[in-house]
Amino acid sequence: MNRLIILSAKTKELIAKNQFILYLAVFFMGFLSYLWLQATPTFLDPDSFYHLKMIKLIAQKGVILNFPWLQFTILKNIYIDHHFLYHVFAIPFVKFLGDFVGFKLYTVILATLFLLLSYAFLKKEKIKAAEIFVLFMLFAPDYMFRISLAKASAFSLILLFGGIYFILKEKFWPLIPISFLYVWAYGGFPLILVMTIIFALANSLEKTLISAGLNFSIKSHWLRKIKGYFLLLFKNFFTVRNLKPFLAVFLGIILGVVLNPYFPKNLSFYWQQLVQIGIINYRGKVNVGGEWYPYDIFNLIADSGTAMILGAISLILFCIFIKKQKNKSIFFALTAFLFFILTLKSKRYVEYFIPFLVYFSAFTINYIWQNVELKKFIEKLKQENYILGVLSKFVLIYVLIIFPLLMVKDAYLTKKSFIGGISFQRFEGIANYLEKNSKPGEIVMQTDWSDWPMLFYHNDKNYYIVGLDPTFMYNYNAKLYNLFADITMAKKSNDLYHDIKDVFSASYFIVNKDRLQLAINLQKDGNFAKVYEDNDGSIYKLK
Repeated sequence: MNRLIILSAKTKELIAKNQFILYLAVFFMGFLSYLWLQATPTFLDPDSFYHLKMIKLIAQKGVILNFPWLQFTILKNIYIDHHFLYHVFAIPFVKFLGDFVGFKLYTVILATLFLLLSYAFLKKEKIKAAEIFVLFMLFAPDYMFRISLAKASAFSLILLFGGIYFILKEKFWPLIPISFLYVWAYGGFPLILVMTIIFALANSLEKTLISAGLNFSIKSHWLRKIKGYFLLLFKNFFTVRNLKPFLAVFLGIILGVVLNPYFPKNLSFYWQQLVQIGIINYRGKVNVGGEWYPYDIFNLIADSGTAMILGAISLILFCIFIKKQKNKSIFFALTAFLFFILTLKSKRYVEYFIPFLVYFSAFTINYIWQNVELKKFIEKLKQENYILGVLSKFVLIYVLIIFPLLMVKDAYLTKKSFIGGISFQRFEGIANYLEKNSKPGEIVMQTDWSDWPMLFYHNDKNYYIVGLDPTFMYNYNAKLYNLFADITMAKKSNDLYHDIKDVFSASYFIVNKDRLQLAINLQKDGNFAKVYEDNDGSIYKLK
């Protein structure tokens, strides 16, 4: 008896060691992959320079309540740092490791942490081959690209998924502080409230699928059946079980919004950020960032790599066994579909779509593994249809051999995009000249709204026209935005001095190297003197 106890203890110890090794392997696989991507002296997104500057300003001055650096946008009066916690947690990295190394390592650790949390969740749910599923997520090229941007994507996913974990476990009190923190960390915090609604829908669908066959006979008219299903779904949706997470998250969000250093002006900002930019989106009126434009479905399929193939297979299996699906697989099916639709509307949601697609695949395929013996299934398929049986084996071999090769290829292509990013020194020379030669608070007009983060990072002595998103300027004054666009795109060439000096109150004008016609227009005007030039562009001082 004692010998059996000793053997059992040794077995448990061996299993624990193996589990630790697997966790360690997943961590290093993610960490080294993301570190390899970040090992370039560039950022892929201009906003990364803004985030880095805010980290430094918060470290020096505390909460930034006023934002005079964007003079002709609504942010001049209603600025809030809706990534505040994301910036605060980055301070130690930037302080001790330096600006670029520290911020890049912070990005790597956040992306790796989310990968590790995903793996831990799948293991806790007893998903077989959880390591394989996280690899599908890790090496999906569009996800790998987006999660490696020095932005708050991974930070948001960690908090959102933390909330989802407690929603699915039906532990509702932790949802209050998580939702509170989410408001302080990321402007897209309403997503966690949406998750509670989808949880309720998944629960009601599960109950409806189980009880539908008992409540409606086959002989019933199809219209009566559909009506009955919807009534049953509606009844199962509004239950105390489904209401609790919604109320907990709603309370946390309200507290996060009200108990906030930016309250009440944050209400106005959220309207601009979430509704005007996120939902309405003025991409037909202003030249918004590329992430807000639709994702062509064929490009999305191509850019999602093996994760999309896995998702397609899982969707087929889900539909075949739909009557036996549980609330978790239904939940992730609904969330994956939601983010798929959002991604088709705006590319930026792909970093949510891919993880939820992988979770959906993991739960669906795991159900098949638990309820269907694969070997017997293939043999049965072969007996009933020899061609399909042989084909299924070829599919299995293809998945085991070709998928790893595709993952390596996708990672290599993602790395190439990082090499061609924005140099750390972009506009450094121009910014240094202005810092040395201009007066504090003098307004500088720049060629493009997307140039502002680099200028702001290198020089916060001056104020600028527009940045972060052109919608902020368009909502401030649409006529001024159109005038700015006409001047910088060289569509307007007359009376430039009056417009730039009197309307925009600018003392300097930065012209990018590729805006040759704009430079010609300024020179022809005769009231602009070129005072500096380098590989990034030129500075014209108003006479």
